[in-house]
Amino acid sequence: MTTPPRPLEPGDPAPSFALPAADREGTVSLADYRGRSPLLVALFRGLY
Repeated sequence: MTTPPRPLEPGDPAPSFALPAADREGTVSLADYRGRSPLLVALFRGLY
């Protein structure tokens, strides 16, 4: 059995992830933006 990951604390680096792009084909990943500029990730339910 594996130990669940600990919650992120303020100042921790975000884990890598990739999500389907909402406005084009393909995916968007954190690696696409890491180190280029500050990034705000907002998750919304559904598309309006």
